[in-house]
Amino acid sequence: MRRRFFLFQTVTLIVALVALLLISSVVTQWTNEYYRRQAVPAASWQSERVQEILGSWTLDETDWDTLNHTLESLGYQLVVEDQDDLLYSTLDLFQQELYEDMQETDASWPSVGTLIVQNQEGMLMIGRDMGEYTIVAVQKPQMPKMLGQMRPQSESLMLSLLISGSAAIVAIVFLSLLFTRYQVKRILRPVNALTEAAGRVGQGDFSTPVDYQGRDEFTSVCSAFDHMQRQLLQEREKNARYEKARTDMVAGISHDLRTPLTSVKGYIQGLRDGVANTPEKQDQYLTIAYRRACDMERLLQRLFYFSKMETGNLPLFLKQTDLGAFILRYSKELQGELAPSGGQVIVQCTNENHQIQIDTEQIYRLLTNLKENAIRYANANPLILRLNLWREGDWEYLRFADNGCGVEEDALPHLFEQFWRGDQARGGRGGEGSGLGLYIAKYIVEAHGGTITAKNEGGLVFEIMLPHKENEHE
Repeated sequence: MRRRFFLFQTVTLIVALVALLLISSVVTQWTNEYYRRQAVPAASWQSERVQEILGSWTLDETDWDTLNHTLESLGYQLVVEDQDDLLYSTLDLFQQELYEDMQETDASWPSVGTLIVQNQEGMLMIGRDMGEYTIVAVQKPQMPKMLGQMRPQSESLMLSLLISGSAAIVAIVFLSLLFTRYQVKRILRPVNALTEAAGRVGQGDFSTPVDYQGRDEFTSVCSAFDHMQRQLLQEREKNARYEKARTDMVAGISHDLRTPLTSVKGYIQGLRDGVANTPEKQDQYLTIAYRRACDMERLLQRLFYFSKMETGNLPLFLKQTDLGAFILRYSKELQGELAPSGGQVIVQCTNENHQIQIDTEQIYRLLTNLKENAIRYANANPLILRLNLWREGDWEYLRFADNGCGVEEDALPHLFEQFWRGDQARGGRGGEGSGLGLYIAKYIVEAHGGTITAKNEGGLVFEIMLPHKENEHE
């Protein structure tokens, strides 16, 4: 747009100047040619006849009207002076001015014969000094009328140049106004489009793009505005999904808490009513009530953990750890938990250095969430979990797999979304399915600078990548 402004202003100025020069040249040439054609040569037959008439005129003849009539037929008019006093004249105003200009030059007329004088406009004056009278024949001017009257060549030329210059100025102003209007219209088009788009955004419409297809500085502004609209639309849709997910989560949590709470109340009521009338039944009732209370505590703890994540109040306390040794310790604890139901944990770890900096509490929570997901949704009896650890370059790879039924392929991309609950969520054991376990797992992995993915391969498989890091003090 800056180039367009500069180019048009330059072209406008050049065109105006060239037009002014051309018009001035044409006007000057036309004026000079016209006056040249109108000029009467001193040796023309009219002037010779006038000389004869004035040369033969005598002092006894004072019929000036007759003399003037004769001269008019030849294109001349008469002036008679008596001792510098004007005695007779039929000159018009223009001729009178030319005659006075000639008189100011101190020109004198001859007493014998006549004298022809031609001024710069080519007009002839023929005079004779008769002693008592001075008679002068002044040629009728053959000049164009300009602005209502005849003018000399120099004056006509100046007026012509003035008029042509004024016309050029008007043309320049007109072109400038035309260009300014055009440019203002072009500038206001994207501005109006942005204004309309801002109004639509204010009304909640983020899907309609800015209606501007130009190729100038405003194109990037409109593109940025469209990008902002898309971001706002995505954010609104995301917030809508989160709001719906939170609503569903509240309803789900109410259901998840109701089941173990009802169970706890039922068993406690059984103890109060004496239904458990033997020490064995009482111990069984208390054990079940305690397990259900632990389920509720675990659910509330996960919600509290999620709240800390959302508010950014979940710091990591990293320390140098051998990930292989950590996995082995965790697998022994997990084996003790699965053994009563016939479950099994199989660990394969390469004999490499698996040094890494992690928050052991958070990595423990990560593995626990993956374990609980397998227990609830694998639908395998007995449940077999396989943990494989190996190193490739600067990365530690951990594979966590179960022998269950996996998940549907279209559900894999949603496993790590917060509040996402698959169709099998309510069919799991334990009654809890808040949709937070795998989301928290992904958060922990990414907080450590790694990645986590899921796939079906003889069951549900999670592959975790964490950066290998040696102890800096060694």
